[in-house]
Amino acid sequence: MRSITRLPSPPRPGRAVAVAVLAGAALAVAGGTTASAVTSSPVTTRAATVTHHPATPHSTTQPLNSEQITGLRAPAPRHTAAKHTAAARRAAEARKAAEARRAAAHRHAAAAKSARHKAPTTWRAIAHAVAGQASGQLPASDRLLPAAVSGAQSNMQLTPTQYANATTIVRQALHMHMGLRSAVIAVATAMQESQLVNINYGTYDSLGLFQQQPDMGWGTAAQVTDPAYASDAFLGALRQYQGNNPGWATQPLWQAAQGVQKSGFPTAYAKWEVQAAQIVASVVRNMY
Repeated sequence: MRSITRLPSPPRPGRAVAVAVLAGAALAVAGGTTASAVTSSPVTTRAATVTHHPATPHSTTQPLNSEQITGLRAPAPRHTAAKHTAAARRAAEARKAAEARRAAAHRHAAAAKSARHKAPTTWRAIAHAVAGQASGQLPASDRLLPAAVSGAQSNMQLTPTQYANATTIVRQALHMHMGLRSAVIAVATAMQESQLVNINYGTYDSLGLFQQQPDMGWGTAAQVTDPAYASDAFLGALRQYQGNNPGWATQPLWQAAQGVQKSGFPTAYAKWEVQAAQIVASVVRNMY
């Protein structure tokens, strides 16, 4: 009878793998140097790789905390605050400068208003006030008598009506910014033509303070007998004469008057120059 010898059964693969895994884990825990022998097996290598794969610190499965988020934010530029501060300082300086200008303008206007209401005490002050100058030498056009008087002088007593007509002439001259010398020429002319009386008669059809003729283009009869209109008409013609004669202010008074009136007695206006200057000075003193 044939004996049958039992061969040892081969180890099962599953059991070998389990043994190897347990051995590798034991060696890894113990920190022994024989771990390389265990991991030399392909099966063991795969198991060790899977078992010991480290977790990625920045895996998306791990949310960032508030401190990490704050650290990732871009820092604000350091010069931004400085820029805002400089801009605010410039704006404040601009506001202060504007306020200072307004205050200076207010003070200047108040001083000018006070000066206008303060009556000048001397003719020099009056003349400069009319000329719009604070001081200095007045130009010839703003002086009553800028040149020597020509010929003998006459004088007449003025009634309130005559003085009122003279006042109208002076006011219109200053309103037209023609200066004191123009006012003296106009008053002297009216003194010669009508004795400062607004008459409704004259040579041919001459009328009013300046004996202006409607048929010569001076205006209607009603207009030339209106003292204000008649004064403006004379002064407008005088301004044209002055434009053609730059030295008019230092000419003899009668020459400028004759340049407007075309009288048959041209030098007759000269004798009223001094009194006309006195009348203009008196009127202006009462205006300021």
